[in-house]
Amino acid sequence: MANTPDLGTCLATDDGLSELLPLSPFKALHYHFGMLLGVDDFETEQAYHRAKMRLHNAWLHREGVVWGFGVKLDTDHGEIRVTPGLALDAAGHELHLEGEACLNLGEWFDKHQQDPGFTVTTTNGNTAFNAHVVIRFKACLTRQVPALMEPCDNAGTGTAYSRVCETVEILLLPNQAPARVYPYHRLRLMFGLDEPRLKENSTDSTPEDQAVLDEVKNIQALPAAQQPAAWLAAFHRFAALDEIDLRPAISEDGARILFFPGRDDDPVVLADITGIMLTRQNNGWVVSGGAVDTSVRPSHVATTTIQDLLYRPILAASETGAEDIGPRVVPGSVLLLTSTAIEFRVDRELHDASVKPAAFCVTWFDPATGWHKANIRTASYGGGETLTVNLELKSPVHGRVRLIVYGTGPEPLLGLNLVPFAGAAGGPPGTPHNGHDFAYVLT
Repeated sequence: MANTPDLGTCLATDDGLSELLPLSPFKALHYHFGMLLGVDDFETEQAYHRAKMRLHNAWLHREGVVWGFGVKLDTDHGEIRVTPGLALDAAGHELHLEGEACLNLGEWFDKHQQDPGFTVTTTNGNTAFNAHVVIRFKACLTRQVPALMEPCDNAGTGTAYSRVCETVEILLLPNQAPARVYPYHRLRLMFGLDEPRLKENSTDSTPEDQAVLDEVKNIQALPAAQQPAAWLAAFHRFAALDEIDLRPAISEDGARILFFPGRDDDPVVLADITGIMLTRQNNGWVVSGGAVDTSVRPSHVATTTIQDLLYRPILAASETGAEDIGPRVVPGSVLLLTSTAIEFRVDRELHDASVKPAAFCVTWFDPATGWHKANIRTASYGGGETLTVNLELKSPVHGRVRLIVYGTGPEPLLGLNLVPFAGAAGGPPGTPHNGHDFAYVLT
């Protein structure tokens, strides 16, 4: 038991300068012959290498689970169980759990049911709520050994801790986990992963986000052969702007700029647990429901796997050949011109004879009566100069309008090469024998 942490010595600070684990990523020891080394020198030596690794973890990898940390709801025993695992947090710590940990849901609820903002529903004696599981870094001192006291204490002896044990603290927190705020917003917007930010009290995008949206629209309007180089140039442009905006975290008291994008005690979300159902029985609680959702956690994927995942679309394109890819819709080009007219562009020429009403479907949603199908009067194609398709409807549509362009079925759109329509630009290219449908909702 000599290496068991003394929980009374566990510290968690956000300044990176605690006596327990000093950090110094930009100051290293400089040795010379005959140098007298003391405690401060050894701490500086370790603090330099530890901080360098944490800088790498925090800024280049960010927080996320590396392996394990499964979360299970054990209704038979009324517990939440967390399995061993390894993760990184936003301050670059390596979070390691050696053995399974568990928490009694009923006992936790008794302590936290009055927490501010905790949403609890009670119906027919059943108590329902949501919660989420997080982990955060904790460092503790351990292994006491005999030690000389300070000279002013008459050279007496005592004991002192000789090891630092890095472990984790597992917490169950009320309600579902808050939505994550991801870095690199411009890049995520460019690839359709983020929604544009709006001006205050307006429905217009901010100037920074509008610049991204405009660039995407310009690239999609280019000929297919010119788009890869344009996408790469836009990637470099917006990546640089996103990096300029990045800043280290600020200490909780606002007095210090920290080394990392997160504070030392920032948690890592492992799972949401929704619909937890407790029923009072014999002065205790019985757990009868709940669903674990681990998709809310950030996860790290090994670089070799990422390489394989990125390689597959390139391989598919090379196997198919550009000449065998069907035409595709440019998503940002779909417009409801009037209540009876829809327009969109494609990225390569269509075969005129395939542009018929049967290759399209238009429906609209009435909140009172549901979906209605709109009959298409005509479908026309503007040819190679505009690559534009216009649909004229027999009657007006209102509210949410759904457009489907068929690349499958008995009468799909075809390209000049007679290859079926292949869905959305940027999506999977399909094969010469199987097309893709394109679905889009206009509001």
